[in-house]
Amino acid sequence: PRLRLVTDATSEPVSLSDAKAFCRVDISTDDALITSLITAARRYVEKQTGLALKTQTWAAVLDNWPEGVKQGLGGPWWDGVRDAPLSLVTPTTVIEISKRPFQAITNVKLRDAYGTLTTVDSSIYWTEVSDMRGRINRKLGQIWPVVIYAGSGAIEVTFTAGFDASPYEGVPDDLVTAIKVMVKHWYDFREPITEGSVAKVPMHVGEILKNWMPMRLR
Repeated sequence: PRLRLVTDATSEPVSLSDAKAFCRVDISTDDALITSLITAARRYVEKQTGLALKTQTWAAVLDNWPEGVKQGLGGPWWDGVRDAPLSLVTPTTVIEISKRPFQAITNVKLRDAYGTLTTVDSSIYWTEVSDMRGRINRKLGQIWPVVIYAGSGAIEVTFTAGFDASPYEGVPDDLVTAIKVMVKHWYDFREPITEGSVAKVPMHVGEILKNWMPMRLR
């Protein structure tokens, strides 16, 4: 699925006072600057790792329901007329939400014949979480609604993600430290960031973030 940020975080993992203490700043003159650096550092960490540090609302956009194994009826030998319940010949693979850490599904919507998004009945599916990723599973005996406009963002899954909800309850300390280090580095070196510039992200920040990157990106 393609991901789109709907609502950004309303708070940051690092407070202004904590950032100022880390930067050893005791005046208020640069409060606006440091506040902006905190947000920039948080967004950098999120972009590099694919994480949502604080609660955010996202939309996962699909062009069609995912194709997959159809309970033994969708193989290349199937002649298209074998009798079976409709729920067995519709796509059965799960919709995986890659944005981590997943919190909850808000709704699943489908474009109707007029191009308007309508909510899919939540009794059709259930969700589960593993490795901080969310998965939407079609219930046995249920069928996904017919997609009228396949290929044009026909399905939108709205969900929340972020560490600050059960069972996560807080941004991990190493990521908080990485943000503080970046804020101090950018505060100390304010020249435009160009290739080879000293203001590039410190090497040890990269090592911290590497531990949080999805396996396929390492």
